[in-house]
Order: sequence, then structure tokens, then C-alpha cells
Amino acid sequence: MKLTELAENAVRLLKESGEEGIRSDILADLLETPKRRIYDVIAVLKSLGQVSTKRRFDGTTITWIDQTKNHVDREEFEAVKAQFEEVNNERMNLQLEVAQLKEQLRITKSRLKRDVRVVESAGKTEFDTTQIRVRALSSSGIKRVGDSGIEVVIETNEPGMIIDPTVVEPDETEALLRNLQRL
Repeated sequence: MKLTELAENAVRLLKESGEEGIRSDILADLLETPKRRIYDVIAVLKSLGQVSTKRRFDGTTITWIDQTKNHVDREEFEAVKAQFEEVNNERMNLQLEVAQLKEQLRITKSRLKRDVRVVESAGKTEFDTTQIRVRALSSSGIKRVGDSGIEVVIETNEPGMIIDPTVVEPDETEALLRNLQRL
């Protein structure tokens, strides 16, 4: 028997043996050939990734590796590929839309800063209170607070401040605690 015929018959028998596999000595007996020729065929099939071998006490078991288990039908592959491309295109469109909306938001913010009327008074405003609360309009917050004992200078990171002259009644227990801490 030629080596090619031997290989074809060995592959047929290995496929028929299924998941359990077949021992090399039984395969040699079925093909009526010496074991060394079976080992040659198995070595080539193993290098191609078509078979796996397990050495045991009663001999080497050879199992055919079914490549069709991992095979995906052409129609299913094309459907998944089309779905992937559709989702990918949708994602790209959404990214483009997000970029456009961010740009619109940036432009709107700059217009708003430019169009907002800044309140400038020629004189100073006097409040008849003992407390004033100052809050920055932007989320960047207050940059620096300077105190000379007579005057307080407040700088913000971006233009815009809210001044609240309402007086909050002090908590008597808090004042008492501060006095006790001084002692």
C-alpha cells in the first residue's frame, strides 16, 4: 500500500473513531501495515494540527481533531459581519454627533460669555449688614482672597460673582464654644 493510500485510510478510520480515538497498534492492525508507517502518517497529521495523541500504559491513543466544530457557516458569518459594520458605522456617526454637539456647546458658552451684560457701577454699593457672602458664577471657583484688615479683595478664575448681603444669625452655642477655646 502506498503512503498516500495509507494516509487516506488512516484519516478515514480516525474520523470514524470519533472523540474516543483509536490506539496506534489497532490502527496498524486494521490497515495491515507496520506501526512505523503509522507513526510516519501520524507525525505528519500531528504537525498539521489534524490529530492529537495521548500516551498511555497500553499504547498511544490517536484522536481526530474536528475542525468543523469551530467552523462558522458563510451565511452566519456574513450576517454577523454586516451587523458589526452597521454597529460600527452607528458608533462612528454617534461620535461625530458628540463632537458636533461639544463644538456647539463651546460656541454657545463663548457667545454667552460675550453677550452677557456685565454689571458695572460707577460708584460703590454700601450694604447695611455685618456679613457679605460672595460666590463665583463659574464652576472654576475663587482664585484668591486678600485681606488688609480694612478691605477684602476677591479674585475669581472667570468673570462673574454673586454678592449676598443677608445676615445669618450666629449660633450662640458656637460662639460660646469659640470663647471657651480661647481660654
